Amino acid sequence: MLRFAEYQTDAIDLGIEFYGYEDCRANYAFGPTIRKYYVIHYITKGKGTFHYQGQVHELQAGDFFLLKPNELTYYQADSQDPWSYYWFGMSGTKAQDYFSLSTLGETGVLHQGPHTDILQEIIQTAIDTAQTLHKDPLHHLLLLSSMYRFLFYLHSYFPNKEKPEIHPSQKLYYSTKKIIDTQYDDLKLSISSIAQSLNVNRSYLTSVFKDYHQISPKEYLLKVRMTRACELLKHSQEPIKIIAYSVGYQDPLHFSKAFKKYYQQSPREYREERQDTTLP
Repeated sequence: MLRFAEYQTDAIDLGIEFYGYEDCRANYAFGPTIRKYYVIHYITKGKGTFHYQGQVHELQAGDFFLLKPNELTYYQADSQDPWSYYWFGMSGTKAQDYFSLSTLGETGVLHQGPHTDILQEIIQTAIDTAQTLHKDPLHHLLLLSSMYRFLFYLHSYFPNKEKPEIHPSQKLYYSTKKIIDTQYDDLKLSISSIAQSLNVNRSYLTSVFKDYHQISPKEYLLKVRMTRACELLKHSQEPIKIIAYSVGYQDPLHFSKAFKKYYQQSPREYREERQDTTLP
């Protein structure tokens, strides 16, 4: 049995990209591959192996494993007792921060033990309920609230005690990301202004940010603004001009050109295809 759904909340800090459940056949394998998102797997029955950072982890029912963006992973179901699992694909500007607080985020695996039952219940209930409520325009709130609960208990019961002190370059990265995440709607915000506020050279700032995030701060700022623009286009009836201002563009024409280049369609076309039909 396979259940799968692609899903995008357009949330900036934490988003759900897809979720599902699968009964794997014997020796079913995935990879080696590099994923774009964080993907949590919770094993409900059976066994399998998870290959991560040069180690092979033997996993079974009750265990969790995590695929992380831009890291090579491979996993395979057992030949005699193949596993079944739920999975959640997650993205967002805060996903890395949240996962880094836990041992699962550090090692990629979490074995069944005390307190894992609450994590199992959250994932299983969230996905099963989402399948029955997928036509409800607000069911994404259930999914998001479930993932926040999952991350809260994950950190509370399984904190990453080995997390090293933040390196100055990492602190610069986090500071830059926080400014972009919280001030993307500032019409005067630019990478140069961010570098000036943090008292560093723009080229150095760009280099450090790319080391941690694989894209430049300029590309990241654009991504945050475009993601927020999509949310407003889908869930509001505000004019394009107001949406442009709301995501940091003083010139609506410049915004429309940037949006079309990013999504290969104009803001108006995007809205017509995807706007929430329940809006008044």
